[in-house]
Amino acid sequence: MVARNYATVNLRRLNDRNLIDQHNKTTVKRNYADTTKDNLQGIIDKFSRFCALLPNGLHWRSIIRNCCKGTSIAFFIHICEVDRVKKRSTIHQYYLRLKMLFNRENGRHMDTNDAKEVLAYIYGKLTTDFELDITVKEKPVLGVDDLLLLLNHHWARDTSTFPTERHRVQFALILLLLFATGCRPAELVDAKKKKKRRRPDLDDDEAYANDMNDGGFEDAEFGADADFGFDDHDSAVADLGFENDGDGSDDDVAMSDVDTELRQFDALCYEDVRLLVVQNPIAGERDVLAMEVKLAHYKGAKRPPKPTIFFFTEVDDPIFCPITHLASLAIADEAFEAPSLTTAERVFEHKVWGPIACTPLTWKPEMLKTLIFRRADGVVTSPTLALTYSQFRDCLNHLGLAAGFLEKLTSYCFRRRTANVVDRAATDAVRDQVMRHNPNSAVYNGAYINERVPFDVLSAVLERPSADGILRMLTYMSLMRDPRALVQVPDDVLAALPPDPTGAYRIQGTEVEAEVRRLTAEIGISRTRRRNIISEEYRADYFRRRPIEDIERQNRGITRSRAIPSPPCQDPVSYLHWRRIEEL
Repeated sequence: MVARNYATVNLRRLNDRNLIDQHNKTTVKRNYADTTKDNLQGIIDKFSRFCALLPNGLHWRSIIRNCCKGTSIAFFIHICEVDRVKKRSTIHQYYLRLKMLFNRENGRHMDTNDAKEVLAYIYGKLTTDFELDITVKEKPVLGVDDLLLLLNHHWARDTSTFPTERHRVQFALILLLLFATGCRPAELVDAKKKKKRRRPDLDDDEAYANDMNDGGFEDAEFGADADFGFDDHDSAVADLGFENDGDGSDDDVAMSDVDTELRQFDALCYEDVRLLVVQNPIAGERDVLAMEVKLAHYKGAKRPPKPTIFFFTEVDDPIFCPITHLASLAIADEAFEAPSLTTAERVFEHKVWGPIACTPLTWKPEMLKTLIFRRADGVVTSPTLALTYSQFRDCLNHLGLAAGFLEKLTSYCFRRRTANVVDRAATDAVRDQVMRHNPNSAVYNGAYINERVPFDVLSAVLERPSADGILRMLTYMSLMRDPRALVQVPDDVLAALPPDPTGAYRIQGTEVEAEVRRLTAEIGISRTRRRNIISEEYRADYFRRRPIEDIERQNRGITRSRAIPSPPCQDPVSYLHWRRIEEL
């Protein structure tokens, strides 16, 4: 009876011609992810300000729905003039976002010929007229020797402090997971941006339909010049992530069937990790620990979700063992359901009993939704707040500088390493699964392949034995590393420099100082920004001067100072390079 009534109601609605006409005249809007909404809102802000300067005074929706080649080119000229964009890659990202906005408002793609001509104008006349920078940043790849150096510096040489020592273990475990899975930091920590005040431009389409004479909205700052972080140019348009409306989406993420509260953060929780004691196939040997890690919050995971599970086994070197790090965190959190698992000895010495292959070390039900990587709350670790991406990023950048790397250390250095290793050892299907790429997407070749060719081409064409040991050193980040490089510019060097030519904070000491006390915070920000810029230039100049100075010292007969440690003895990475060369 219920189904018959439902069918009757639907027949009446289908016979209503107005319902069909209504949907024929409207564009179906996709339910975008929050990040995509922020990207769209940023381009809407810029495009609406551009439309406000046009003589016709039309609303931006009217213009985007009739956007032509000339309008698009005029918009990019406006961006170069007003926003003072200096890189062509930034304009290209705005081009992709404008196409995304056109697609959303019109329900179709921009005309192919118009899009090609606009892109040709950006890469031609626009680049020439505004002298846009076309250089491409280097994409360094991290090696296993580089990871050993970073972990060695992190545990033994780093003098920086953490809010709690748990954060030191957390940070090392994140590095190992990045290196072993190739995941993005957003799959482990909280990478959501702070929610911004979103105007009705995106969410309220009826507001424009009811009021065609709306004069626009107030300007807002949305940071449109930030790093967009796309793997390649086409993925900026392809990755229009949308939300799933179905209930229980978090149940697919969890490894447990326990029905508990929903997650507050899309970060790694205990329910995503399964710790097992596996029977050793070698008779007489100790049973070993194994670990499963399910990563489900990857980029575009809601289109549809395809979680990826990675397996880990014990590593004989504890500095490289993710299981050791995780077990220490679990013991500190008292997460094991078995009351006796309170020490590392009991966890690692547990044996498999009975006719079974493994024994799972289960978590307490109340710990399943607990975050593994958590931020500090004063001098203690918060029980509920996730570690933010910005906190992890700052620690990672500092570690790269303190360890003496020339290139900036980012999470994508780890991800590129994983992609290159898996590409050489496995099939393309496995590589795409590990990297969470669509099959046959060619994203790896466009964004992840090592720019330094890991092959001795000269030795191959000369039919001579290849120098694999030296080639290994040449293809990774630690090649130009120098631990003597300073992280910050010295105070005496900074004091000898002339004042900031922009005059952003030279107001101190003048007669109007009392009237501008509200600018104190901005003054501090300007000083910090200036010091960071000078420190970066000073560090780059050191790496440029250091080889020349070393050569001149040797030619003048000056021996190496005993204050500088001998790399083969005290530097683990140099020692590994030296050992491999000696073996060859």
